[in-house]
Amino acid sequence: MKTHIKKIGLLLVAVVATLSCNNDDNQNQGGGCSTANSEFSQLYAATLASNSSFTDVTTMDLLTHEYTFEVNTNETVCSIGYQGNANLYAASIPYLIEIVDNTTNLTIYSGNHVFDSAQTEYVSITPTNLTAGTSYTLRRTVTNYLGNIGNTVGRLLRFNGPSPYPVSNAAITITSSNFYGTGGPVPDFGIPYIDIIFQ
Repeated sequence: MKTHIKKIGLLLVAVVATLSCNNDDNQNQGGGCSTANSEFSQLYAATLASNSSFTDVTTMDLLTHEYTFEVNTNETVCSIGYQGNANLYAASIPYLIEIVDNTTNLTIYSGNHVFDSAQTEYVSITPTNLTAGTSYTLRRTVTNYLGNIGNTVGRLLRFNGPSPYPVSNAAITITSSNFYGTGGPVPDFGIPYIDIIFQ
């Protein structure tokens, strides 16, 4: 009987240890990088709700969609979220994602990523530090539109009138946006849904 109880006890210890390790792995994998209810998604939703003429649409057939922003406190970007085009996703064609420091005109992050077309997909990036009060631009550029400019459209909050910029919450302020490449530019038409996740 004691042997049976010891085995059950060892089994329970092993299960608890495994669950603890799995929780640690999940936390370390994201490095505290939670994609749930991001500051950007909150700001996007609040801006959309602020004016009944604003719409959440998939449009703007131009190669590059970008927005310029500042953070209100020093932050580290750990992940980027985007919903890709179905044709590009099926062909495994990446988007070029860049973060540019507008003060120095230096690209502080650049990476090619394929994004799911059915939902916003998040990709981990090299942790990238942002300084409060500095102007940055986050851009996504289609690297190959397969000869169909319609493959360059993306989700955005369309203003349908004058721009409300700047829009802000406690963490982030978006000051402008732009759409260009094979046409444009079309400044301040709306906010492209390129989610930025902070640690």
